[in-house]
Parts: sequence; structure tokens; C-alpha cells
Amino acid sequence: MNDELIEQQLRSLPAAELPAAWRGEVLARARREARGATRAVWPEVLLWLRGICARNPVTAGALAAMWALILFLRLDTPVDPQEREMLAHFNPKQPIYFVSMREEIELAELLQEPPAQQQEQIP
Repeated sequence: MNDELIEQQLRSLPAAELPAAWRGEVLARARREARGATRAVWPEVLLWLRGICARNPVTAGALAAMWALILFLRLDTPVDPQEREMLAHFNPKQPIYFVSMREEIELAELLQEPPAQQQEQIP
């Protein structure tokens, strides 16, 4: 049998009728699905970037290499464990004062009580 004979036999067969209720159910469901479907909208920057990278594979490769380099440098940067501990205990409501070591020593000296000898000399 060749393709033409098979096609002729299929055309001669009577087509089965589907129930009319099925047609209504299928169309009603399709309408509900069409109304409920929301299309995701991409930001303009991503559309612009997608257009550039789709047209030029060299640009897409350069962009991927740049992100790989950024990731590599970020992972290679050492992180001080004390810094992580400080960030874990950071309270945003408490003010932060940045002072130099010299200013901190001067402040500590001011807060210390003067020795007993110096107290007697002060009138």
C-alpha cells in the first residue's frame, strides 16, 4: 500500500460525531483559560540586552565571560570572620561612630579617674 491508497481509505471512512455538550465544555474552558492567563512583561533593559545578545554571539560570549570574571573575583575575595560576626550582631537603630585609634586613646584617658596625687594638687 502506498500513501495515496491509505489516504483514500481514510477519506471514505465516516467521521465520528462528537457530542455537542463536549464542544461547549471545551470552548468554555478555553475562554476561562484565556481570560486568566497573564503574560509576563520583561523590563525594557532585559529586552534591549536580549536583542543585542541574540543578534551578536560575540557580545553574548563577552557578557558571559564578564559575569564569570565578576563571580570568580567575588569568590576569591577573602572575608574576615570578625566582619561576619559584626554584621550578624548589627543593630540598625544604634548609631555608629567612626573614630581613629588616637581619638579612642584620648577618649579612654579622659574617662579614667585622675590619680590621687593630681587630685590633691588641684585647688
